[in-house]
Amino acid sequence: MTTVFLELALSACATTFTPGPNNILLLSSASTFGFRRCRPLILGIWTGLLTVMLICGFGCAALGGLLPQVVPVAKYVGAAYVLYLAYKTLTRSAGSGSAEAKPLTYVNGFLLQFLNVKILMLGVAFYSGYILPHGFHLGYVLAFAAIMTLCAGTGNLIWATLGSALFPLYKRYCRIVNAVMAALLAWCAWKIVSV
Repeated sequence: MTTVFLELALSACATTFTPGPNNILLLSSASTFGFRRCRPLILGIWTGLLTVMLICGFGCAALGGLLPQVVPVAKYVGAAYVLYLAYKTLTRSAGSGSAEAKPLTYVNGFLLQFLNVKILMLGVAFYSGYILPHGFHLGYVLAFAAIMTLCAGTGNLIWATLGSALFPLYKRYCRIVNAVMAALLAWCAWKIVSV
């Protein structure tokens, strides 16, 4: 089973380190507000991700039967939320990084996970492909959720750190950075509905 978990971790890192709503949002937020002020958003993303992975693990069999009906609705709701985040990013003023401006919250990060079709599909696909063939065991579900959250969390930290490193440049080129990040989030929304 150790080999299965290692393969799961490698696959999870390969997919969760790529640009997606979480990573682009963290890059944008950390470049605007700095890493420290984005910690609640990061924690929200992580706890939401862990919760979603546990739900995928415990509910995979039931969800598998419902998946054809759930995905068409979920992907449009998720894409709409990502577009909302793109709009908030685009309309952020040049002074948004100031002390009185507020970055996205823990709740924003947590809720994004339930609307992030990429995370939902990865959870179902990876649990079904790596864990379910070995039978249902509580320890396997918990290990699966922990591995997925750890891999995605590492990717999130990389993207947020990159954004934080760009913080000084943001003040100078905020309109351009906001437009690029909003466009990338809109691209993520398009990818969600085009799957």
